[in-house]
Amino acid sequence: MTRVTAAVDLQTLSRLLASIVRSVARLAFAALVGIALIAAALARGDFSALDGVVVLILVAAPTILLLFAAGLREVARLPERLQRLPREGTDQLAELTRLAREARTTGFRRAPSLLWRLRGAVGSTRDLVGLALPFRVFTPPFLALTFFAAAFSVLLVPAGLVALVVLAVG
Repeated sequence: MTRVTAAVDLQTLSRLLASIVRSVARLAFAALVGIALIAAALARGDFSALDGVVVLILVAAPTILLLFAAGLREVARLPERLQRLPREGTDQLAELTRLAREARTTGFRRAPSLLWRLRGAVGSTRDLVGLALPFRVFTPPFLALTFFAAAFSVLLVPAGLVALVVLAVG
């Protein structure tokens, strides 16, 4: 049985993700412009609460696309974060060791500053642990939601052009 392997260059993958992010962000911003034109057309008459609700619902699709683009941007930054991981882990361990040493030797008055420094060290440790979080964008429900948001955003662009024509004509 022959085994097929695929060599993936991380830089090529990073460039591909960056181009996808740019395309998704452009679609989201084009849809937002379309929504603004639709809102302007609705505001021509009496802008009611129902019109406001419709505009807020329309804004959901580009928002989902922007969240997807942000998640892809984080995935593209993962190799860089993985390279920094050993150095940051060593730095955080040294900082926690210093804090433990100071906690044994200092008095009660320095406790608030030690707790503040401990908060910073623990927060940066949490950042190291969160390496898998960007992969949430690849869960099936979010991918399906992104697909439908993209399809709806594609429809919002011509709808915005129609609203522009309506605004120009009347």
